[in-house]
Amino acid sequence: MRYVLLIIFIFLIQSQSFSQSLFASDSIIHFQINCDLEELLNDRGENNKYHDALFRFNNNSYTVKLKTRGIYRLKKENCFLPPIHVKLDKNQMHGTLFENYKKIKLVLPCYNKTNYEQYILKEYLAYKIYNILTAYSFNVRLIKLTVVDLDNKYDSIDCYAFFIEPFKNLCKRVSGYPLDVKNIHPNFTNTEMITLMSVFQYMIGNTDWSVKALHNIKLISFEKSQKPIAVPYDFDQSGLVNAAYALPAEHLNIQSVKTRVYNGFYQPIEVLQPVLDIFFQNKEKIYQAVYSVQGLKKRYIDETIKYFDQFYKTIDHPKKFKYELIQKSRK
Repeated sequence: MRYVLLIIFIFLIQSQSFSQSLFASDSIIHFQINCDLEELLNDRGENNKYHDALFRFNNNSYTVKLKTRGIYRLKKENCFLPPIHVKLDKNQMHGTLFENYKKIKLVLPCYNKTNYEQYILKEYLAYKIYNILTAYSFNVRLIKLTVVDLDNKYDSIDCYAFFIEPFKNLCKRVSGYPLDVKNIHPNFTNTEMITLMSVFQYMIGNTDWSVKALHNIKLISFEKSQKPIAVPYDFDQSGLVNAAYALPAEHLNIQSVKTRVYNGFYQPIEVLQPVLDIFFQNKEKIYQAVYSVQGLKKRYIDETIKYFDQFYKTIDHPKKFKYELIQKSRK
């Protein structure tokens, strides 16, 4: 009897561990989605709906529902493959990687082409770097995906893609709550974290975000005495990714998204310097992350390292970083 109870206990522990491990590993998972691809890709309007699909991984099949999502990448003229929501059946997902998730975001390359797949890998890298800097960040999991069209109107698609941790799960992980309120000024959020986030966005060359408009930003609320924390997402318009379709905002008067512009509000050196120290302390881990992304080609690795070298050269030079991050900051 004791032996049987021990086996059951071990099974429960292993099952629980497995179900919580979607974002606990960087190993590549192989997935296959079978769906009516034409039906899914043609449904991109404001009132788009979920479509039935079959989800296959670990030699098992599960029925799921898919819905297109996004803003720029949702438009058919911009992307053949938009990002999608995957709606999961809780009963089917018990004991799997997805047990704790009802709905999860999946990011795919816009087109089934090498350069677009590299964009996806570099966007995934941006999330992983922010994971290094703070726990207040979205976890991601890189996968190797095969998309099969049930009507055979399209050839099968094989590409890298990645899952993004649901915001409610992120909030629960850091003991916070979603705050879906616009027009909160960045200076009324957690000072250290808004500064860290702003410097990170500068590092990757991204200005496509706004705390007040909740554009590519989520807010986590805590107890009344604590200020909310801004969490960034969606980095495809960054200089790091350097996508062919990415354009800098017109008001910035720059020619390329690779040209860094600090989008953060003014903070004195007493606030800024400890944040810069975090980037110096994690420099080795950040560079290791670049080399560790499976599928990222040497050309794009070298390009990224060079881009980050420029960032570190700037923040390591007292006059340069004071000019770029203090004098040129938003007031």
